[in-house]
Amino acid sequence: MKLLSALFLFALSATLIFSQDIQVNRQNKTIAVTADQSVTVDPELAILAIGYHNYASTEDLAFQDNVRRADVIVKAVLAAGVPKDNIETEKLHLGRTEIDDKWTPDMKKERQFEARQSWNITLPVSEAQGIVNMAVKSGANEVEDVNWDVSDPVALQAKASGAALAKAREIADQMAKGLGTKLGELVYASNRAPILRAFRNIVLNTESASVSRVVEEKPQLTLFPQKVKSEATVYAVFAIE
Repeated sequence: MKLLSALFLFALSATLIFSQDIQVNRQNKTIAVTADQSVTVDPELAILAIGYHNYASTEDLAFQDNVRRADVIVKAVLAAGVPKDNIETEKLHLGRTEIDDKWTPDMKKERQFEARQSWNITLPVSEAQGIVNMAVKSGANEVEDVNWDVSDPVALQAKASGAALAKAREIADQMAKGLGTKLGELVYASNRAPILRAFRNIVLNTESASVSRVVEEKPQLTLFPQKVKSEATVYAVFAIE
């Protein structure tokens, strides 16, 4: 018993590092466990990054062309039923172009200035495909990222934390049995990791989209929604009998 008590005190004294409120002594025997767990679900929301980028020989021409085309794109998105509050300006740029040495002399002359507008559009996953197609048809020439999310990320994080705590209890129970005792109630628990989401989607990358052929032999963009993942690390302390 003396050896067993010594092992308890040595192995479980680490709890003092995480919380000064937890007293580890012979009268208060505990088991401390750190457990990782993740939860993966289907996305509910798509955040599209759509924009228009153009060049011109003068600053005014670049600005006017961009404003006209942006107006057409935004009006088309609104007409498709996307609420105005779900559209946010992401990028806005007007300035002199950094000339590319690979451009022809005519291209360098015609591309003295550039303008860019882009928007983040949040909508249900089921509507993402149609809005992308419609925006490109309306003149959008940049489709940068598609971020996949859930409507309640806090609830997803809570689910991951609950799964991590259940795993911690299972580990602690096995440890208690190995020590010839029984696991008691939860004394302390903390979630030590924020929510993490899977957002790796790039322009026309096969992770997020593909181009297929329809009967008319026109290319069609196809989105493949990614799972949304939340991870949690739980530090839990359980009493033992």
